[in-house]
Amino acid sequence: MEKNKIEQIDPASCSLSELCGLVKNYMFPFEDVAEFIEDKIYSDSSNGESIAAVDELKLLTDFFELMPDKNEENCRDLADVYILIGELYQYTLKFKESIDWCKKAAIVSDRYAVPYHNLAVSYGELGDKINAIKCLEQEIALEPGNYFSILQLVDFYEQENAFDKAEECLKKILERNPDNVKALHKLILYYESRNPELDVELMRRRLIAIKKDFNEIEIVIRTYHLCREKRFDDAVAFLTGRINADPQASMLQLLKAHVCGEMHQFSKKKKTLIEFKKNCMGKTRFMENKLEEFGHVFGKKAVASLEKILMITHPS
Repeated sequence: MEKNKIEQIDPASCSLSELCGLVKNYMFPFEDVAEFIEDKIYSDSSNGESIAAVDELKLLTDFFELMPDKNEENCRDLADVYILIGELYQYTLKFKESIDWCKKAAIVSDRYAVPYHNLAVSYGELGDKINAIKCLEQEIALEPGNYFSILQLVDFYEQENAFDKAEECLKKILERNPDNVKALHKLILYYESRNPELDVELMRRRLIAIKKDFNEIEIVIRTYHLCREKRFDDAVAFLTGRINADPQASMLQLLKAHVCGEMHQFSKKKKTLIEFKKNCMGKTRFMENKLEEFGHVFGKKAVASLEKILMITHPS
């Protein structure tokens, strides 16, 4: 096809079949249309066309598999298509099929960390923690700076009672990134439960002293440790500044309500929970999602105290 005609093609307006055709006809390199292909397969799958999407991607794998004299880039492209198929099977909860395709990706591009991460996800969903651990270990060996995956590995180690390995992972994260709030939080909790004679107050103060642009879970964690230090005024000031900047952030209201309760300011607690409920549009599902996230850090008792005022009940 002439160059000016190729330049007129808008991948965003193409069907999945057309996008794959652009690659198979050597009109576009795979990496230039990969994001459009990914968007299209999930769009098609949400419309009940996941089988057709997989079939189209399999034709694309045939193209790469039969390509003569494949270079490293072509092998990575093939691995990415295998991964897309694996992720699509994950999306449709077919985890065994996902594992088959992600294994293909790991074989064709053995220095690529992504297949091992996806394998760990599928093994985890199937309850196969041993293989999930092996895959995460392999992923981290290839990408040692992937803190998210290391924290996932810590969770699996703890579930398998491999506490020494969990501690070692957390320490490695903090050696590379001393301001990793989640890792420091997990290490504090680890020492509190496994080594209670160790004084964690210095670690807690170190966490509180971290200065950064906190994401939501980090705000929850920092507020938790301010409360453990009984620095309730500091917690309120910390949260109020962020609420002023983002009044619609429902988690901030939930945290502030909890802190007000710890200060025995129950009218402020109720008033703040009214704002929280308003930000959740009064929808129980939204409120429950935020309460679940809050509870992962603060615990069930703290959640129950808030649920009581919000009048959220659970079927027995």
